[in-house]
Amino acid sequence: MNIVQSYITDEKGNIKGVILDYKTFKKIEELLLDYGLLKAMEEVEDEEEVDLETAKKLLGQ
Repeated sequence: MNIVQSYITDEKGNIKGVILDYKTFKKIEELLLDYGLLKAMEEVEDEEEVDLETAKKLLGQ
């Protein structure tokens, strides 16, 4: 992935922010969401599965 970026700096030249094109931002967002989903799945991989009706009861629906 080719990342095109620009920097926002303060008067001393310290980087305060980064500007990304929208396509790059959406790709990074997608990767972060996928990573978060993977971590959530790994956390519960050893837990007992629950059927839909039981899940609804547990959630009070």
